[in-house]
This record gives sequence, C-alpha cells and structure tokens, in this order.
Amino acid sequence: MLLVDVYEELKATGNTPLITFGSLLGAVRNGSMIPFTEDTDIGYVGRLHDIQPLRKALWNKGYHMFFLRIWRVCVAPTHPLAAKLYDASLPLTQSYAVPYVDLYRMKKVKNGNWDIQEMDGSNGRFLPGHMVEPFSQVTINGMPFDTVHDPHFFLTEAYGPDYMTPQQRTETPAIEASNSTSNSTSSTAEEKK
Repeated sequence: MLLVDVYEELKATGNTPLITFGSLLGAVRNGSMIPFTEDTDIGYVGRLHDIQPLRKALWNKGYHMFFLRIWRVCVAPTHPLAAKLYDASLPLTQSYAVPYVDLYRMKKVKNGNWDIQEMDGSNGRFLPGHMVEPFSQVTINGMPFDTVHDPHFFLTEAYGPDYMTPQQRTETPAIEASNSTSNSTSSTAEEKK
C-alpha cells in the first residue's frame, strides 16, 4: 500500500516515478517486495514538482514526507493502520525499522547519461542513457510500475553480478548508521539490498 500510494501521488502531481534499487531487485527476483527490507525505493525524474501539494496529498492519506539527505515518506500517526504498525507504549526509536519510502532523484545530464542519486556503480552515480530510456515496466504483486529500460543493467551496477542471489544483512541499515555516526554520508550497495 505504501509503494502504491506514494507512486500514485507522485504521478498525480506531475512527477515521473520509477521503481529502483531494492524494490526493483524484488520485482526482478520474484515479482514482489523483498520480505526483510523496511524501505521501498522509488526514483523520480528531474526535480520533484509541486512538493507542497504532494506532501499534503500524502498527509491526507496518512503519510509524512520529509527530507533527510534524500526525500523520504513514512507512515504518520494519522494513518488508518498506524495503531497496528506502532506500539504507543514503546519509546521512540532511531532504528527506522518501520516501513518507509526512499525517493531518489534521477536526472538526465547533457552528455545523455543519467545521474542517479545514491548509485555507486562502475561509473559512479552515472548510467548510460540507453540503459535508462525508454522506460520499461516491472510487476510487483501483480501491479505494473515504470522503471529503467534495462533493470538487469541497473541492478548489476547497484549490487554487482550476483544480485539475483539473496544476501543476508550483516550491517545496520544506512539511515540508522548515519544517525549514529556523524561522519557517515553514503550507504553501501549491501545496505540497499
């Protein structure tokens, strides 16, 4: 529901959302979300259009959109299912072990390449234009979503040639690590799996 709601509101406000990183990985591996991940990954083309109407539309659906190194969306206390997702008797946590969406900026640059926020591939943040456009589609839980032209190339760049083999998480998720150490500014590909 979180993926669908955010994806649809991005489209409704004139943005171009694309499924990326771990969400794309789950779609390619088995047509669903990766079961052990907390986050959903959506790219957006260019800059976010109509941010305030987007934030308001998401808030009206029970989500909170905020900026913490990148744009993120989480379930707000006003969401109809919040009582089932959160235990009000527990203290606030810094672990971010709750469902949320990471939004990654994807920008076409003058030489035709695409600059993908948080990408750490063989050419840094850049992917060749013909691997990104024209956009294609993947299916997640039976629903179609737009993504990059060559999902396998994207995933190889993001995670390496063995991306189809699930990896056990041995590190703290990137957002948690960045909150616990002030010098942490980037996440590794392993943390995005």
